[in-house]
Amino acid sequence: MKILLLVLFLVTLQTKTFAELQKNKKIPFKRSVVVVVEAKKANLYSLTPSYGRIISLEPYAIISKINEDVKKIYVLEGAEVFEGQKLLELENKNIKRLIQRYEAEILYNQHNLKLLNEELTIINEKLKRTFNLKKNKVISNDIYDNLRIKKINLKKQISKVEFDLKKLSYVLLSSKEDFANTIIRSPINGNLIKFDVKLGSILTKGTNIGLILNPRNNEIEASLRSDLASKLRPGFPVKILNEGETFDGSIRGIIASENIKTGSKLLKIRIPKSFPKKINFPNKRIELRIPINNGKSKIMIPKDGLVTNDIEQIVYIVKNNKVIEKKVVLGQSFKDQIEIVKGINEGDLVVVRGNENVRPNQLVKIQNKIK
Repeated sequence: MKILLLVLFLVTLQTKTFAELQKNKKIPFKRSVVVVVEAKKANLYSLTPSYGRIISLEPYAIISKINEDVKKIYVLEGAEVFEGQKLLELENKNIKRLIQRYEAEILYNQHNLKLLNEELTIINEKLKRTFNLKKNKVISNDIYDNLRIKKINLKKQISKVEFDLKKLSYVLLSSKEDFANTIIRSPINGNLIKFDVKLGSILTKGTNIGLILNPRNNEIEASLRSDLASKLRPGFPVKILNEGETFDGSIRGIIASENIKTGSKLLKIRIPKSFPKKINFPNKRIELRIPINNGKSKIMIPKDGLVTNDIEQIVYIVKNNKVIEKKVVLGQSFKDQIEIVKGINEGDLVVVRGNENVRPNQLVKIQNKIK
C-alpha cells in the first residue's frame, strides 16, 4: 500500500512539473532595454596653460551731428549705459524757430500755388474764346499771342513755386532731424569712456564726444611662442577659465609678425556669448588653455559606456540587437567623455545605460533613436 501511494505521488509531481515547463515555454522572453550612442571621432588637442587680456575690438564713437551748445548732461564718464539712454541734451530753440519758419513758408507757397493754378484755369478758358475770335478775324493775332505769352509766364511761376515747395520740404525734414539730434542717446549697451563734455560748451558737427565699449565686441589677446603659434589655425578651440568655470572660445586670427624680444606671436581669441558680462571688460587678465598642435581625430564615447571588471576596461556594443563585449584601451579624458585608443570602431553603438544588467550575446531592445 505504501509503495502504491509513493508511485502515485511521483507520477503526480512529474505531471505537474511537465505542465509548468510547458507553460513557461509559452511566455515570451523579455529583452533588456538599453540606451546607446554612436562612437564618433573628434579632434583632440594638447593644451598648454597661458594668460591673456581682454581688449576692446571696436569702440563705438559718439559724434555730435549738429552745431549747438550743451544744455544738459545726464551721465558721467565710466557709466554703464544702455541702448537709447540719454547722454546729452543740446540747445534747440534756434532749430525750433527754423522749423516754424519753414512750415509758414510752405503754407504761404501752397496758398500761392493754388491761386496761380486758378489764374491758369481762367487764362486757358480765355484762350479758347480768343482762338475762335481770331479764327473769325474778329481780333488780331497780337491779342491772342499776348495771352499765350501770359500763360507761359504763369507756368514758369507755378514751376518756381513747386520747386520752392519741394526745397522747403527737404529743409524742413533736415531741421526736424537736427531737432531730434539735440538729444544724444547711447546707440548700444556698454561702458562710456573718454567722455569729457562741459555744460554750456559749444559742440560743432562731427565732434567726437566719447566712446562706448561694447562687451559683446571684445576679444582676448594672448602671446604664444612662435614655433607653437605656427602650428595653429583660425578656428582652433581655446579654453577660457574663470573661478572654476570653463568657457569655449576659438582662435580668430594669428598675427604673422613676431616679437623679436620674446620670440612670440599674438593670438586673437573670440569670446563666447556665454562669457559673464561682469568680467568682460578691457584689460581684464584671463587664464587660458591654448592648443599646441593641430588636433588628432580620436574615437570618443561617454564615460557611462565603460564597465570595469577589476582587471580590464570593457565596453558593450549592440549589433543586430545582440550585446557584444569589447575590451578597450583608454586614452585622454575630457569632462564626461573618454578617448578609446583601441577596441571599438567609429560608428559602433555603445551601451551607455542599462549596461550593468546585460551580458555578452544577450538580446536587447534599444530605447532611444540614433542621431
